[in-house]
Amino acid sequence: MIPPAEAEKLVKDESSQAAAKLYPAYEQTLRAYQGVDFDDLIALPVRLFDDHPDAQERWQNKLRYLLIDEYQDTNRAQYRLLRQLAGVRGAFTAVGDDDQAIYAWRGADVENLNLLQQDYPRLKVIKLEQNYRSSNRILNAANTLIANNAKLFEKKLWSDHSMVNRSASLPPGT
Repeated sequence: MIPPAEAEKLVKDESSQAAAKLYPAYEQTLRAYQGVDFDDLIALPVRLFDDHPDAQERWQNKLRYLLIDEYQDTNRAQYRLLRQLAGVRGAFTAVGDDDQAIYAWRGADVENLNLLQQDYPRLKVIKLEQNYRSSNRILNAANTLIANNAKLFEKKLWSDHSMVNRSASLPPGT
């Protein structure tokens, strides 16, 4: 949600400098072809709702509930859009795991999980710690690894599965 003119002011290194120089031409090309990119799909509604509160209110009334999956991979603009759409009613479900955040390179901020709790004090956190696919042996290894991660939420993965040979045997000659 950074306009081309501001992008040049935020340059920190050579690669950012090159991107900032290309940014105006990129935006111009998008507009010439009446195209939008991924970021525009978020930025355009955010701007629309900022400029037209009546449109925001209409959408808030139209969308009774929101479901956001992979919430740990949302960025600040997406969080802002959630807030605009959820409004005061705040009727939404967000599913996310702070240990599975993989889109920081795209601006995703796992801290958005924390913001949810601050901005929606009635929010109920439900930890999905039971795993239905893996054995406890695998989950113990996973728990050992994720214990080294910076944590927003403490969790301990577990399973009812014991180590069972799950390989299928085929009849001879197949």
